[in-house]
Amino acid sequence: MFYPPIVGYVLVAVVSWGLARMTARGGLESNSAVGMRTRHSLRSRSAWDAAQRASVPYLIAMAVVALAHLAALLAVQLIGAPEAAGHVLSVSGYVLVVAIALLARRAADRAARRAPDEGPRAA
Repeated sequence: MFYPPIVGYVLVAVVSWGLARMTARGGLESNSAVGMRTRHSLRSRSAWDAAQRASVPYLIAMAVVALAHLAALLAVQLIGAPEAAGHVLSVSGYVLVVAIALLARRAADRAARRAPDEGPRAA
């Protein structure tokens, strides 16, 4: 049974997609809990906005990977494939999601460093 990984993939997909949409609309204000929070992105409002915009393609990629692995796990479950196939899918999907998240952080940090400095961000 692969219910915990399936639930995890649903959560990753929903949160990633929601953040990508919110960020693309410009609705993700600087905060203490959500967003690409790096040393450089917290420097100013323009750095925050640049970092969040740079992370959107990666957030979408994380949602797509999570949905693809969710579908694959459901297929493995429905066709009764060996449990090892489900384990490999579960682990490989999460490795990909973490790798994409690290790439997103790097892209966000680079974008924030290139943003014009306008003084400290508003809290």
